[in-house]
Amino acid sequence: MLALALLIALAAVPAWAQFTGARACAPCHPAQARSQAASHHATALRPAAQTDLAQRLSARPLRERSGVEFAYAQSADGVAVTVTQDAARVDAVLEWAFGAGAQAITPVGRRDGKYFEHRLSWYREAGHAARTLGHPGTPSETPEKALGITQAPAAITQCFQCHATAVKPGPDLSAMQPGVTCERCHGPGAAHVKSASPSDVVRLSKLSARESVLFCAECHRATAPLDDPGSVRYQPVGLMASRCFRVSGTLSCVTCHDPHADASLDHKFYAPKCLACHATGGAPIRECRRASGGDCLACHMKKSSPFPFLTFTDHRIRVAR
Repeated sequence: MLALALLIALAAVPAWAQFTGARACAPCHPAQARSQAASHHATALRPAAQTDLAQRLSARPLRERSGVEFAYAQSADGVAVTVTQDAARVDAVLEWAFGAGAQAITPVGRRDGKYFEHRLSWYREAGHAARTLGHPGTPSETPEKALGITQAPAAITQCFQCHATAVKPGPDLSAMQPGVTCERCHGPGAAHVKSASPSDVVRLSKLSARESVLFCAECHRATAPLDDPGSVRYQPVGLMASRCFRVSGTLSCVTCHDPHADASLDHKFYAPKCLACHATGGAPIRECRRASGGDCLACHMKKSSPFPFLTFTDHRIRVAR
């Protein structure tokens, strides 16, 4: 745990001038740089002005039972949102698009100097906007409430820190690089670029399995009640509760996932990972598809949809009932 604490501290060290940007990593690490640049991590945060979010949010009329209506338009600063209810009206600009769009995109803006998470997000499965996860299910009473939930500085700072690189507390975004890039996980790279010494960068490959999972859990969460169906969205929670994790001593997120690329959507890709520990000997077990190297996930890591338009793979490896 001490090693993990030191690594997290290094990754968050306030040495903003030492951040070089992902392009500086590419000459020596071309394969990882190409793969990472095309990943969902790299586009976990984007300026709303550089996206088609306004068009996505406007795909169909948006009106609540209380009479609140939403309208969106592209602007130079992002996505202009207008919320009306009879004669009442509120205008704001959605500045940031959180999420690569693999599942959803949630807009964040500012009003009166305070960041707010917009009440509506765009969902890939639905193909249109719907209520943002965690927002009240009852109709908005006023346009102000329909705009979204104001976020405390510490909370929104954490949001930016998990979706971007080189975020200063505050949040101060003056040095921020949108998206999870090399230095978000490996720490500021200026010294490493100059010296090429492994000691000048966070070497995640040196972590133990538990430390590795907890490092990912800094953003993917490490705690949630296992009896809560919604905990399936926090992969480290289920993984660390698995007997496979507790017994093996070697199983971690990177056992199955290349951290520089998107997770494979091919279930058969994972069968060899499972069989590395669970190779069957003797007569094949007819009832279990692992004997033929098939789809282990269908039985042991089922998908579930605890929230509308969102589907997750349960990382609590077991025979699901």
